[in-house]
Amino acid sequence: MTINVKAYANADDILIAWQPDTWSNDWVGFQLERRNNITQQTTVLSNRIPPKPGEKPVADAGISSTQSPFRRCIWTDHSVVDTDNVSYRVTAMKSGANGTFTPDAASVSAWTTPAVASGDAGGGLSAYFNRGTLMSQIVSRFVQGDTSDDALRNFVKSLSDPANQARRYLSGDALHEILAFLHDADLRGSQVHAAIYEMNDEELVGALKPFGSRGNVLLGNGSATKPNIAGELSGAGLTVKHRDLSNAGRSSPSVHNKFVVESDAHGNAIRVLTGSTNWTTTGLCTQLNNVLIIENAVIAKRYLDQWGKLVAAGNAMPPALKTSNSSPTSDSNISVYFAATNGEAEFKPVLDLIKNAKDGALFLMFMPGQSPLLDALLVRAQQNDIYVRGVVSTMMASKNGDIVSVGGEVVKSGAPQQSFHDDVQLPHGVSATNEPSWADVEFSVQQIRNAGMIAIVHSKTIVIDPFSDNCAVITGSHNFSVAASEKNDENLVIIRGNKQLAQAYALHINGVYDHYSWRGYLGSGGNPDQIYSLDGWKPGGGKEQELDFWMEEPVPPRPTRSGGSAAQQPSVASGASAKTAVKKTPKKAPQKAPKKSAKKAAKTSAKKSAKKAKASKPAKAKKAKARATKAKAKKAKAKK
Repeated sequence: MTINVKAYANADDILIAWQPDTWSNDWVGFQLERRNNITQQTTVLSNRIPPKPGEKPVADAGISSTQSPFRRCIWTDHSVVDTDNVSYRVTAMKSGANGTFTPDAASVSAWTTPAVASGDAGGGLSAYFNRGTLMSQIVSRFVQGDTSDDALRNFVKSLSDPANQARRYLSGDALHEILAFLHDADLRGSQVHAAIYEMNDEELVGALKPFGSRGNVLLGNGSATKPNIAGELSGAGLTVKHRDLSNAGRSSPSVHNKFVVESDAHGNAIRVLTGSTNWTTTGLCTQLNNVLIIENAVIAKRYLDQWGKLVAAGNAMPPALKTSNSSPTSDSNISVYFAATNGEAEFKPVLDLIKNAKDGALFLMFMPGQSPLLDALLVRAQQNDIYVRGVVSTMMASKNGDIVSVGGEVVKSGAPQQSFHDDVQLPHGVSATNEPSWADVEFSVQQIRNAGMIAIVHSKTIVIDPFSDNCAVITGSHNFSVAASEKNDENLVIIRGNKQLAQAYALHINGVYDHYSWRGYLGSGGNPDQIYSLDGWKPGGGKEQELDFWMEEPVPPRPTRSGGSAAQQPSVASGASAKTAVKKTPKKAPQKAPKKSAKKAAKTSAKKSAKKAKASKPAKAKKAKARATKAKAKKAKAKK
């Protein structure tokens, strides 16, 4: 019995996926080992879930997977640190005597190809992420289980202290890399030109001050900027400019960039830092964000030129600027657009990428509104012919501007359009009413809103076909909304063909999806003990499409039912003896929904329609193609 294992890394985590060629119904879970490829030391990794339902929380260090096997086939190792070079091995576990577990010696996998935890994706590109999830078990441990409103306020206030342990954890690599970018530029005697929507984090402000006359900052009209920030920077010798597209001190239309360009002493642009991270304590610690560093002189110069154009425009958005923004600057595999544009010019190449995706589309969005990009992704999710996963963070305001709700949705392949809005509302925390015995109560979304933190998922990222040579990453400050395209200062970067970068972002998105989809499941009344069952990971189970995607196998669609979950199929172990083995078989692909009706469904979903999507009948040609593709993939794998 062969267990195939793959590992994917970014700067913060390594995702491990494994898939048995043949399943034994004796198996109840998996032991996971990690080998340090430098020291050759092997460690059995720990599970945070106890071995049986109903048991109390395990110790902070977890419990060895020999004692509490992983009941899943995809797991993320959060304990790696930058530059770790590691491999992983999986062993199936069987029930032993007196509630113990024993390894199935015949199932031990080979070690994975070495994976290195690094933000460096090659080609002058690096990506980094924070860990800004307040509704999480780690934050519940930081506050020692006190999830009162006062505890939340005090906790958030403490995050402004650079020495605070929770701040260092939640800000993660995002803060570290912004500080390193500025520090390295200063050591080289470089100039910096920053366009920042809002700024109040004292550590970041302090990192700009050493530049003195070599520093240039354009402050936008974000409401979180402290009144003293401009004076502090000016007092340190930096040139500080202001831009307010509202012309009234409001935060919308937004001067929404978050980029910094490094130039040498002669003014030649060297590299640029961009992404979704606002230079505020909440941007660093209480919402999910990303940082992208591009070491490309052509692209960096375009950002530097844009900084000058924005300063020259004052508080206006002149037609000449919109025309200039509508023409991308490209070098090699990188293209950058700026907003506002004419005719949503920046959306056209992204729509083409979504339309032509062959394997998968993963995304995070913040307040996209009636976004054509979100509509296009919903079409692909509805068609169910590729793997689609996403999280959208939203908010609603009353007429007087008060925030009245903060929420979001998860999107997955095959989910009817109505379910995107009605069936799985996110984000959720673990509450006392849905708390598994082994988990701690978490802060709620209502508490987060009451504390004034409206952005829960703030990253703006789309990843297309991350395992393909034709992969693409779309990110930047852009909210992907029509309003941002028409009115805001924004930047949107499209990077093609860098698989390491695409996989790094895909891993990050997958972690966010898993985090909130599990809480959404609990919030909708789901049984937490379901996590102990392996059935969903077996052939025909609800996790099959997800597992095939991460194993880089063809991902044919699966029939769905109302509500978006996979159609129920008999348990693979049903009626079988304990010795019965279950083999993975080729899948049958249902026919795509007609393009016209899919587009109509997407538009309907944006209006929160309650209409149900109609399932399409299988197509013989599609079935044959799926079987042939799967057989070809199996044959190729056998040759390796």
